[in-house]
Amino acid sequence: MDLEYKNIKTPIELLHFMMYNIKYGYLGKNGKVHKTEDKDFNLVFEEEYILETKEDILRTGYGNCYDQTELARCWFKEHGYIVKTYFEIVNLDYVNPYPTHAFLVYQEGNTWNWFEVADFKNQGIHKFNSLEELLNYQINKYREFLKTFNIKEEELNCILIKEFEKPILHSDFASYLNCCLSGKDYNKFIN
Repeated sequence: MDLEYKNIKTPIELLHFMMYNIKYGYLGKNGKVHKTEDKDFNLVFEEEYILETKEDILRTGYGNCYDQTELARCWFKEHGYIVKTYFEIVNLDYVNPYPTHAFLVYQEGNTWNWFEVADFKNQGIHKFNSLEELLNYQINKYREFLKTFNIKEEELNCILIKEFEKPILHSDFASYLNCCLSGKDYNKFIN
C-alpha cells in the first residue's frame, strides 16, 4: 500500500485511495488493530488508543478520523498545500457520550476544501468560497449527526471547534485530546 500512496498526485486520488484502502478502526498501545466489529471497540478506546503514524496506517489499513486526518495532513504538506486541521467536541462538565470528530481543510486557489473520508455520510472533497463558509457548513453537518444521538438542545450549544497543530504521533487519547483542545478557538463560526 505504501507504493500506491507514494504514487498519488492529486487530492481526488488521495480521497479514492483512502476510501478504498483505509478501514475505520484504530491501533492500540499493544499493537492490536481494533476494528468496528470488535465487541470492546468503544469500551477500551480511551485506554488503548494511540495516534498512528503514516507508516502505521499504511501498514494496518485502519484508522479513525484522527489518524486519517494526520495521514491526509502528511500528503497535503508533502505536496505543498496550505492545510488546517480541526477538532469538534461537545464540551460538557459531565461524562460526554457524544462522538468527536477531526477533519482537514486545504486551500486551492481561491477556494477552501473540506477533505472528508472517515465520516462516511459526507465523504468527498467539498469546495467553498471561504473558510468561514466551510466551517459553518461542516459544523451544521456535525450538529445533524449529533441529533441522531438524541442530544439536548442545550448540549448542542456546547460544541467546540478548535484548529489544532500536528499532534505528537503515537500519543495516547488524553494527549491527543489535550493537543486539540489547546488549539485556536473557532466557535465564532457557529451559528
